[in-house]
Amino acid sequence: MADIRMRFLGHPWERTTVSADAGGREELFIALFLRAMETVPELLALPGDLEAYAVRWDGEEVSIYHPDVEQAIFRAQPDPEGSAQGGAPVGTRPPELWREERGHGFYPAPEVLAEIPALWATALEPHEHRVVRLRYSSAWGQWYVVEVDDASGRAYGWSCLGGDLSQGGWGLIDLPALESFRPDGDPSQLVVRDLDFTPDAAANVLPKGRPHDSCGDEECPVCPPDFMAAYVARLRAVIAEHGFAIQPVLGDGGSAAYCYTIGLHESLGQEFVMTGLDVRVMQGVLHSVAERFAGSSGPVSGEVLNGLLADGFQLLMRPVESLEPFAMLRAVYGQEIAVPYWQAVWPDSDGVFPTDASCSLSPGTQPLL
Repeated sequence: MADIRMRFLGHPWERTTVSADAGGREELFIALFLRAMETVPELLALPGDLEAYAVRWDGEEVSIYHPDVEQAIFRAQPDPEGSAQGGAPVGTRPPELWREERGHGFYPAPEVLAEIPALWATALEPHEHRVVRLRYSSAWGQWYVVEVDDASGRAYGWSCLGGDLSQGGWGLIDLPALESFRPDGDPSQLVVRDLDFTPDAAANVLPKGRPHDSCGDEECPVCPPDFMAAYVARLRAVIAEHGFAIQPVLGDGGSAAYCYTIGLHESLGQEFVMTGLDVRVMQGVLHSVAERFAGSSGPVSGEVLNGLLADGFQLLMRPVESLEPFAMLRAVYGQEIAVPYWQAVWPDSDGVFPTDASCSLSPGTQPLL
């Protein structure tokens, strides 16, 4: 174990105890810096090109600089005073607001909290190997905690909002904020702790089918097969053979299903998406939409298509404002991909589109992306 203290840009010194069994002190400090680059807001705003950073190591302390910032953005050194469990308190964890409504404590017993590693304590461990100690869930998300600062309620772990596991990831978790969240006084939206949860390696308890970070050892008995890498490879093969693929995203109680194309921008200059219908129906319609615009300059806003829906209903083409819903597009082409998406919008039984206030479709039936 190593007692250390570290300081991020604009933050006071923070103390913690870190398991240093996996490597030397310099390796430990660099691992802490990489974690900070992914979780500390002030560092998240800096460029992601690590080659632009200068590292100074004097045998005891590491200092990291960026040419655009006058002072060190990260410093770490041994802590001669030792570290308390949970690191340096950055605040006092507020009392629970909705304990009675939950019927149990949001936080486990103090002796259980005391056994959970402090913030930063598992920075050298591969993500899939880290032991998940607590699980929380709600109608709108799920959270798996591997580290916690009991003084403030700050935690680190894996979380996912909504049902799209490709959007989940590792990062800081604000437990007091989750405990106090109760929109419109609706108890069904409360975040609750899984009282039957048994701590285990992340590889064994995190949702299957999510993206994950393998430790790199192909024979590792802990890390699961990289299903996401295999799936992306299959998508690329489909695109190479057919020119594009169609990715379905199943709906749940709080969101409608949708389907979107991946790869059409290479031949047509744009991609297409539909929401709110049966997945198989939307896949068929998107194939027809792609055929309709093949060899053309693409749709224009407000363009109406005939002959693609049953019973003579029309489709309305509208540009999509954000690429956020299209996670698999970014997985195939990279996070920096920027291509136009057009949504094929279907009407209500009277032929009125949801872009018109008089449309009879209930809110959420067909989200306009």
